[in-house]
Amino acid sequence: MALSSLFSDIAFLRPWVLWFLLPLPLIYFVLRQVISGTGQWQKVIEPHLLKFMLQGATKRQSIWPLVLIMVALALLIIACAGPSFAKKNIPIYRSGEARVILLDLSFSMDAIDIKPTRLTRAKHKLTDLLSASKEGETGLIVYAGDAFIISPLTSDANTIKAMVNDLSTGIMPIWGSEPALAFEKAIELLENAGKQTGHIVWITDGIVEDDVELILKKVKGKPFPVSVLVTATEQGAPIPLPNNRGFLKNSSGEIVMPTLRMYPLQNLANQHPAQIVRLSANNQDIDAIMSIESNSIKESDSNEEQSTQDRLDQGYWLVLPVVALMFFAFRRGFKLAGLPLLLLCSTFPDYVHASFWDDLWFTKDQQAERALMQQNAAKAAQLFNDKDWKATAHYKAGDYEKAENYFSQQEGLDAQYNLGNALALQGKLDEAIEAYAKVLEQDPNHADAQFNKDLLEKMKQEQEQEQNQEQQDKQQDQEQNQDQQQDQQQDQQQDQQSEQEQQEQQQQQEQKNSEQKEQQELSPEELEDQRSQQEKEQALEQWLKQIPDDPGGLLREKMRREFKRRGRENRTTKEVW
Repeated sequence: MALSSLFSDIAFLRPWVLWFLLPLPLIYFVLRQVISGTGQWQKVIEPHLLKFMLQGATKRQSIWPLVLIMVALALLIIACAGPSFAKKNIPIYRSGEARVILLDLSFSMDAIDIKPTRLTRAKHKLTDLLSASKEGETGLIVYAGDAFIISPLTSDANTIKAMVNDLSTGIMPIWGSEPALAFEKAIELLENAGKQTGHIVWITDGIVEDDVELILKKVKGKPFPVSVLVTATEQGAPIPLPNNRGFLKNSSGEIVMPTLRMYPLQNLANQHPAQIVRLSANNQDIDAIMSIESNSIKESDSNEEQSTQDRLDQGYWLVLPVVALMFFAFRRGFKLAGLPLLLLCSTFPDYVHASFWDDLWFTKDQQAERALMQQNAAKAAQLFNDKDWKATAHYKAGDYEKAENYFSQQEGLDAQYNLGNALALQGKLDEAIEAYAKVLEQDPNHADAQFNKDLLEKMKQEQEQEQNQEQQDKQQDQEQNQDQQQDQQQDQQQDQQSEQEQQEQQQQQEQKNSEQKEQQELSPEELEDQRSQQEKEQALEQWLKQIPDDPGGLLREKMRREFKRRGRENRTTKEVW
């Protein structure tokens, strides 16, 4: 029963190698004829003379060494075919870890105790942190009286960098400071992405004691360490209002002076894995956060080992009996004991020799996975047999057209979302928006698809505005050309009339001269009109430049709609700052 179970579980990783077993009978027949070649001499030489000419001819040559060589050759071919009757846990490669950055956008971040403001320095540090995070995925959450996901987990840090300058306290739809809601969103991002470990980087100017218990309820028992980057001082400073309207005051009419209270943060760090880092003028704070993250990754790698089962190539066990059989055949006097190995090697073409050992011990998908780990996505795309992985490899290699082709052949929510990404990177905005819309039809809460769809719609709107502006400019140019042509025609008509008058009435020469002078006096007026028109256009252009640019308008509108959808308009907060 055990033997039948063993044979039922056996599989070959490279079954095509077994085709080399077919020529073995022919090889055996040829070698057998070579060994028995002395029989040809018996046809032309007398037996009583042949025994003196050939030593050992009286002895019968054994065919057993040849049989051993054939068996060894067969075993070697089977070994190359990759027999496998067991499975092994193979560690799954993980490119870095996931980190979620929480940015405090409450009014107190506008305080000026850290020049120029707390928020400005915090955004600079956020950019430095994104530049230092070269591996893994990063997400960004902002919060005030409520928390909002600005960017879901993404491996493209440049996407988040592009939005940092648009962040301000004025884009938040509700005032206050509720960090516990931000931690809830961060854990939701990490768990929905299937992350077993992760790092939460919290940039804030402090909390109150009531926030500690609320935050602990969210993070307790979660494998997500916290790094707190504090952007405030114990001295504090007032909060300037927009448009130079003074400073923020409380209900008693006193100027608010938010100061740093370290005790609540230290209390949080004592009850959950968290380290507090003070803002520094150099990169010491960023280095400290990254060292915390690297230590967290090492600890998670030692405690948790994610793996998957894969078949184990056990053909190497057959190499030992092959060597033993060939050695025994050589000891028996069979000089061609090494011939089978040479014949086997000669059957492979030259281009196979380079990848022979890779094909011997690894499947194509395993080789492709290794190439992907080595940042060779183009090679991985050629090696992968799995269409899902092949599409991903083409995408990482920058071949978005082929990635689109493979993603379009797949089914499922992730495939549709990836298809939208491939289309967007090719500049096919309409098709990409349609793909994201299909994702949102299946999952209305898909934050990545919603964000990308809104971004592409904004880009499309800007392109349409640019095209309309170009068309208007072309129309204006055409109108100006028509006006110039009309002016030229009028000038020609005037010249013709003047010539006719000169020919017909020479007596009125003085009158004609006066008319020509009047016509010459008209040209400065026309020039003055043109100058006046140019001045109007310049004034209009300056007026348009004075219109305030609002790059954060899209984020503000997005959060306002999300806040309204949650139905929290009537919720009150402890403090507006």
